[in-house]
Amino acid sequence: MNTILALCAMFISAASFYATYLQAKAAQEQVSAAEKQLKTETWPWLQFSYSNFDLDSTQATIRVDIRNSGTGPAVIHHIKYELDGETYYDVTELMDACCNLHAYQAALRDAQDEESNINYLKKFGWYVSSEPQKILLADGDSFNIFTMPKSNFNRGLWDKIDDHKSVFKAQACYCSILKECYITNEKAVITEVPSCSTIPTSSINK
Repeated sequence: MNTILALCAMFISAASFYATYLQAKAAQEQVSAAEKQLKTETWPWLQFSYSNFDLDSTQATIRVDIRNSGTGPAVIHHIKYELDGETYYDVTELMDACCNLHAYQAALRDAQDEESNINYLKKFGWYVSSEPQKILLADGDSFNIFTMPKSNFNRGLWDKIDDHKSVFKAQACYCSILKECYITNEKAVITEVPSCSTIPTSSINK
């Protein structure tokens, strides 16, 4: 009888342990499913875009943007560019390396200094550039990196930049609100990474 009672106690204990194991496994699966759902609902997907014509103004305009087509906001830590094996963290440095953008900027500045009553940027062709660093880009939003309308004065520079569009390489490192980080390139190939490394200050000011 004692043996039977002991065996029954062992069976009940084993059954109880197995039931507890099944409950813990089910709870873990629920947590995992909830985490996957949260990740899906907050996943940012950044894409670069390049265009050379503005339909609104019906004007030839180079425009480089980065767009968040995902389901959650993205914290953009930095963007780096590559051309002929060299790395740049400033889009104007990239444009200067390919097409002498700084010479164009200097020519406009000299002309403006000589004739201060004329807005040469507006008359001969302006450009806008910006570097997204530590910015929050909401899902569905875009950030403009570079814009240059075409004019008679900047035609040569504009055409040269447009001709180089196929050789420019870019990478953006960004993180979700869950601090899961990714790298996307100019072809929208996304790779998950442990974190976004810090850019050396000397590289930013190159």
